[in-house]
Amino acid sequence: MDKRDKAAERARQEDAILNRVLIWIAGSVVLEALLLLLNRYYVEYTMDEVFIAKGIYDATGILSFVLPIGFIAALIWWVNTRRRHGSTLAPQVTTTVLSLFSVCAILTHFFVEAGVKALCVAVPCIAVLALVYYLYQREFFVVMVTGAAGLLGLWMLSKRQGHTSLLYAYLIVELVVLVAAILMTRKLQCNRGFLRFKSGAVQCLPGNANYILLYLTFLVSVLVQGLGLLLGPVAVLYAVEIVWLLAMAVYYTVRLM
Repeated sequence: MDKRDKAAERARQEDAILNRVLIWIAGSVVLEALLLLLNRYYVEYTMDEVFIAKGIYDATGILSFVLPIGFIAALIWWVNTRRRHGSTLAPQVTTTVLSLFSVCAILTHFFVEAGVKALCVAVPCIAVLALVYYLYQREFFVVMVTGAAGLLGLWMLSKRQGHTSLLYAYLIVELVVLVAAILMTRKLQCNRGFLRFKSGAVQCLPGNANYILLYLTFLVSVLVQGLGLLLGPVAVLYAVEIVWLLAMAVYYTVRLM
């Protein structure tokens, strides 16, 4: 009977994971369709549609400030709900949606055509990250997020003219997050993947996690963007980051077998 209960519980967990993956895929398809529509009337508009493009530009300017504030409020709501051990589904969905739309508003307003094109590429990438999160090891998700942040930094370096303040703000925030990630990784390594609190412990990474690859991923991201800042985002830097991510994908896929 215990084996049947365990099998049923495992089946429920797999169904829940499948449903979440399908939601991410459906959401990415809808968002990609909206971006294509935005590209039509905001980037490739005709002279008769110039007022529509101007209205979209003004609207994204307002949303680029309003949506991040909403995201912070939703994040606080999520954290407080989690601390009270309540249902976190609504705040989690709200926080995720507001974070995605905040990024969309900022990129489309400040980068216009380049921002829309970048989002058309980023949306499928986010869907892939969601698949990695639900189907692969947590450490591979950290690797992919770090690589995606590095590629975004290289892209922003290629658009630095006229957006230097936004570029350096992103690089500073990314560097702070990377340092925090390195310190957190070191702490998890010392505790065999567990993050300990006064009330208990949470396992963030598996006991057999390869921490050397995590440190190398952080190092590759910093070096690639540092060279991009000095030399410009040359194609070879993109290639280095992408080849590293592909190598990690092969490694962690083999580990699943």
